[in-house]
Amino acid sequence: MRRIMSFLSVIVFSLTFYSCNNNPAIQQQDDSDAELRVYFFHLTARCTACNAVETETQVILNEYFKAQIDSGIIKFRSFNIDKKENKNIVEKYQISYTSLLLISADGTITDFTSTSLNYASLNPTRFEELLKAEINKLIE
Repeated sequence: MRRIMSFLSVIVFSLTFYSCNNNPAIQQQDDSDAELRVYFFHLTARCTACNAVETETQVILNEYFKAQIDSGIIKFRSFNIDKKENKNIVEKYQISYTSLLLISADGTITDFTSTSLNYASLNPTRFEELLKAEINKLIE
């Protein structure tokens, strides 16, 4: 029974993180001057939840933090972890699957992955509330 449960867990994990669409990588650039870096990491194969995390994050940033983005206080970047050109940043943050990280200027990392995967697709209003509150807390 344990083997079956372990096998099923692997299947569920694989299906969650290794399905759906492609999205082009954004070229790397230095974001060290930003007060807050919002980094979204994804695989080439993407599921609905992964796409929702990126889309909803961008909507929230553009709707509520446009001035901070325009002034460089907040920088958003999306990285395809399967792309060779993103290898260094993937290794730096030890990324192996879809992840949403909020990185303060002092290097403090807030891993928002679980929250984003739980809410971005199924309850975007709740995701918006949680992400806005966390970003506000980090840039105060």
